[in-house]
Amino acid sequence: MSAYYYLMSGVPEIKISDSKVKYDIDDIVSHIMGQLSSKDVKAFNYLVYQNDNKNLVRCIAKSKGLFSPYADHITPCVFSEEVLQKHEVASDLPKYMVMFLEESKLKDWNNVRELENYLLGLYYEEMLTSNCNFIKKYASYMRDLKNVLAALNARSLEFTPEAIAKELVGDYSLISSLVKSSANDFGVGRELPYIVNIIEVFNESDIADPFNIENTEFNLVNEFLNKEIATKSFTLENVFAYYISLYYAHRLTTRDEEAGKARIDELINSVKEEVSK
Repeated sequence: MSAYYYLMSGVPEIKISDSKVKYDIDDIVSHIMGQLSSKDVKAFNYLVYQNDNKNLVRCIAKSKGLFSPYADHITPCVFSEEVLQKHEVASDLPKYMVMFLEESKLKDWNNVRELENYLLGLYYEEMLTSNCNFIKKYASYMRDLKNVLAALNARSLEFTPEAIAKELVGDYSLISSLVKSSANDFGVGRELPYIVNIIEVFNESDIADPFNIENTEFNLVNEFLNKEIATKSFTLENVFAYYISLYYAHRLTTRDEEAGKARIDELINSVKEEVSK
């Protein structure tokens, strides 16, 4: 595995707790890409695809006349807005996007949540087959974490088990517990010990705060990264961890609180309307 001493020494320090610090994430990512080997770029792209997924959801939702939580094309990204707007299977698209676009031609999506969750399910499944151990661990952790957060939020909104299921990503053992269990920790507290901390945050916080879940996710991802790179320096894992921290720091320092609340209220109302039907 490559050593990236000069790369890591040439990027700005991330201070995720300082909301006043601004990061030129596009320039930093461009710098990182220019320093990585071609093999490592392919692995790194899976982290950047988080934005490409949102951009693809935005394009498909727009073409289907569905509400999208993503108002603009998000950067940094691997694929341009023009490429994604064509809805064509390009040779350089990852396999999960190709599969998603092929199946989308034959499917009418009921709402943007269904569309995005299906795409994310394919995304995580592909990452779990990666030859890069960090990418596999990160995919497994993020899929579990996002499902736990979604289930707890849906439960707080008094969703039925059927409605909770629609909020979750993938089809694996955890999903059944999150949908069917009435236990406080869904019966998975031993396997996922961090769920106890999440429940405490939910109990102590204002559920109406649209950034409550996002802030909780920030903190737990940081804990995951600290464990993964605790004994490493200047490795590819450090580059990955740096980008993930940068990604969250950028979101934290650029989010518009008022606009965010309005868009999340709109999304929640659309979900409630569907559930009532």
